[in-house]
Amino acid sequence: MESWGGALLDALDASGDVRQAFNTVAKCAEQLGFEWCAYGYQYPLPFTDRRFYLVNNYAESWRERYKEAGYLRVDPTVAHAHASLEPVLWCDDLFRSAQQLWDEARSFGLRYGRAQACYGPEGGVGMLTLARSSEPIGQAELRTKEVRLRFLVNVAHAALTKRILQIKGLHLAPLTPREREALRWAADGKTSTETAQILSTSSHTVEFHMKNAGRKLGARNRPAATARAAAAGMLR
Repeated sequence: MESWGGALLDALDASGDVRQAFNTVAKCAEQLGFEWCAYGYQYPLPFTDRRFYLVNNYAESWRERYKEAGYLRVDPTVAHAHASLEPVLWCDDLFRSAQQLWDEARSFGLRYGRAQACYGPEGGVGMLTLARSSEPIGQAELRTKEVRLRFLVNVAHAALTKRILQIKGLHLAPLTPREREALRWAADGKTSTETAQILSTSSHTVEFHMKNAGRKLGARNRPAATARAAAAGMLR
């Protein structure tokens, strides 16, 4: 495991962009017995028009069909990723609410799979899916491979999101410690006057930090700035 994991980390560090990093992950997935690999990332913002970044080595015809049919909206593995960090295996019960998706996926050879989510400090949600056309994923196999599978999920998420967030316009400007502090108190329901008393400063100074934070976050008002900062993991 140590040698395998070290080689994976070295290869990911040497990857220049998202596609190169993904190809490294897909190669490891193949070594673990899976023909196909997919990674999806949901950005934390905006709230009302969630954006996704998808990369996989599925057949082009299936990628087009999945997009055309809008299966991302009904895919139960995506819903599971928002609710749990535990892995989920593909099965009839899982896809009961999306039978057409399940039937079509299997027609493309996607019959057995394992999906697991990982949450990033920036507030995004990622999911790594490994799939194959034959041989069900049994408990004996999982006992043998589970540690490596979980390791792969975490390092893939770290490597891929790092590169995804480097794509133009997706990074929020960093907040100063004072801006974070003002936003944290605002998130706890404090007014600028109350925050000023807590921080032993003036309400004018608090408002100054709040306005700067709002500008960096692209928020037009105090509630929006607080919500966006919280969603992006900036208030931890």
